[in-house]
Amino acid sequence: MNGLKALLASCKNLKQALQIHGHMVVTGLHHHRDLFLLTKLISFFATTSLHHSYLLFSQIANPDVFLCNAMIRAFSLSNTPQHALSLYKLMLSSSPPTLPNSFTFPFLLKSCAKLSCPKRGLQLHCHVIKYGSDSDIFVVNALLHFYFVLGDAHNACKVFEQSPVRDCVSYNTVINGLVHAGRAHCSLGIFGEMRGLGVQVDEYTLVALLSACSSLEDHRSGRQLHGLVYRKLGCLGDNELLMNAVVDMYAKCGWLEVAERVIVSGMGNGKSVVKAWTSLVNAYACRGEVEAARRLFDQMGERDVVTWTAMINGYSHAGYFQEALELFVQLEGLGMKPDEVAVVAALSACAKLGALELGRRIHHKYAGENWQCDQNGGFICVVVDMYAKCGSIDTALDIFCKTSDDLRTTFLYNCIISGLAHHGLGEDAMALFEEMRLLGLRPNEITFVAVLCACDHGGLVDDGKRLFESMLTEHAISPQMEHYGCMVDLLGRAGHLKEAYHLILNMPFKANTVIWRALLSACKVHGYVELAKLACQELLAMEHDHGARYVMLSNMLTDMDQHDEAASVRKAIDNVGIQKPAGWSYVEMNGALHKFLAGDKSHPEAKTTELMLRDINMGLKTVGHVIRASKTVFDTD
Repeated sequence: MNGLKALLASCKNLKQALQIHGHMVVTGLHHHRDLFLLTKLISFFATTSLHHSYLLFSQIANPDVFLCNAMIRAFSLSNTPQHALSLYKLMLSSSPPTLPNSFTFPFLLKSCAKLSCPKRGLQLHCHVIKYGSDSDIFVVNALLHFYFVLGDAHNACKVFEQSPVRDCVSYNTVINGLVHAGRAHCSLGIFGEMRGLGVQVDEYTLVALLSACSSLEDHRSGRQLHGLVYRKLGCLGDNELLMNAVVDMYAKCGWLEVAERVIVSGMGNGKSVVKAWTSLVNAYACRGEVEAARRLFDQMGERDVVTWTAMINGYSHAGYFQEALELFVQLEGLGMKPDEVAVVAALSACAKLGALELGRRIHHKYAGENWQCDQNGGFICVVVDMYAKCGSIDTALDIFCKTSDDLRTTFLYNCIISGLAHHGLGEDAMALFEEMRLLGLRPNEITFVAVLCACDHGGLVDDGKRLFESMLTEHAISPQMEHYGCMVDLLGRAGHLKEAYHLILNMPFKANTVIWRALLSACKVHGYVELAKLACQELLAMEHDHGARYVMLSNMLTDMDQHDEAASVRKAIDNVGIQKPAGWSYVEMNGALHKFLAGDKSHPEAKTTELMLRDINMGLKTVGHVIRASKTVFDTD
């Protein structure tokens, strides 16, 4: 027996423990029910093989609280924490009952937190008080953790205020919990109390407080904490956690240059500070400074998927769509698996550029591998939007129709209605708008922009008017500039120019250039010269250096045989020196994107393209196409 005790004391792995247990069974020692041996064996199995541990535990008629605690702890750390709560219930219902102690509750509360069981947690809190464990620091800290994990900051603070015992862990839990609860300003007050009582801070306290400063964008408190970090720990380079927190704080407070100096002085270019570098890259990218972000990105010695995602997403949000896609393809080429944010950013870039083939490849590859199309609503939205904007509205509709009702959100309806609108399918868009309402989804401002655009492109004037009026009367949504722009364009296209002009004059805010351009375009189509002049004057007051407005007015006057006025407009362009900005377009071919700028012949295929256009023009003449040149207009190229 003593030999087995010595073996158990020196046992290091599961195989040895199983051999000891096997020896006990073969020699019949397990019949003696030696509680010391069984307790040692159960405790060891609890950390290595939960199945064996519970098998031995179930053979003991009246296990003591020590054994019960060992099993409860094992279950709380496993994937089946609910068994810890079931075991606790058996403890109390046994005859005689096995009463809990201060070591029982922390693991039970941990199990409740993992299972998100507020009711059971509250019952346990009552038992904590009933069995006199509310003065134990480990139990208090477990209660604080439980309440904060469940988002109940009120009860967590109540426990903290009423507790007679507190340590550094208690303060860290409260500070961190308040930050995540959106009450970062309160966490700084708790820190003041902590220092006033002489409780020593550790790195986790400082990380939580720096996170609070990040949330509040409070660089003054952040700088003070940075000074405290140096006084307490010295060089940041040895502490990855604090390095990341300090850099993230400066980055989110907008002090990007300081954040960069912290990394360089700390230093840092290995795996330990990838997160810090990534925070800085992301901060520059979010601020629209993609060149600075890319400079840092290229300087990094180590990069993870999050770093690549930050750069790809930054490019996409800043309008550098081709660069975003090039970086995404490069990421794939390195054999790294992009995360959902990177894939969504790439698909959004495909939508902006009309890169259908690349978008289709990304969709088919990652829909099956990572986020099943019928399980991720956000992914469905961006896929539908991509296909619609790339001209494949049938595919967009097919994906939408296969989406279950529980994944159909207002955002998804906005995407498909907008897609239908831009393809001139106004009636289909209206039908989906009504379907959306039947499902109980509330339309928002973006929905009405999409559906009014559908009415505009479909020529549904009466429907557009009705929907515009219903925004405020039925849905309590005040029309914004975009909604007025849709209505002006709708009325203008239909020839109701006076009504469109009257709407502009009665807007609750000053019309922007988009609205005046819509009116000017409609005037050109319908030949309303006087109203066109008015619109042009308004536009020139806002965009005095934009030649396109002069060009449109000049061409319109020429079409109306008002050559003298057209000549005066052309003279004004020459005198002021205004130039129309060159047009550009993207063309996707064999999986590659090509950018063409008007008048630019630097593209390697420029000569071939020019010859092809000449052949097309000759072919058109061959079949009888004649260019109408009855009126010579001002050259807009």
